[in-house]
Amino acid sequence: MEDLELRKIEFNPQILVDYFDDKVREMCRSCKHYGTKATCPPNIESIDYYKHLTCVYKYGILFIERFEIDDVANWKRLGKESSLKIHKEILNYRNKLITTGHPFVVGFGAGSCKTCEKCSFPCRFPETSLIPIEGTGINVIQLAKAIAKINIKFPIEKQKFFYRIGIIIYD
Repeated sequence: MEDLELRKIEFNPQILVDYFDDKVREMCRSCKHYGTKATCPPNIESIDYYKHLTCVYKYGILFIERFEIDDVANWKRLGKESSLKIHKEILNYRNKLITTGHPFVVGFGAGSCKTCEKCSFPCRFPETSLIPIEGTGINVIQLAKAIAKINIKFPIEKQKFFYRIGIIIYD
């Protein structure tokens, strides 16, 4: 897996209200992690909750990284490794913000949380877990197009690359 440089793009979190979509959250039902993770639907707050939450923050950062698929046969490994990589980047940046005077910070990751091999209820490590941005109901494809000016297309295996996207919102 070859990764291209992680981009961090600042944005105003108030725009997120335009990117919530019930269809995105509904897609979670087809995920193998649905109902099995403390940080995924249906075990997290409603779309309305996140719609309200995101609007109360002043600053936002979109984390986006492109990963080249070197071998489609290793797709599961590539997916997990890339998700863990951006997960760590978001957590590190969140900690940096907290230690530099920004106590109100929320991060959302790319895909389901990968902190533990087996998830427990309630989450044993809330300080290192992230709710997937998709789980909040945010249409990540449209958000990436608006903020990063990229068009995400499917199926990704045919393109030989994919993106991992997360966000941080803070005051």
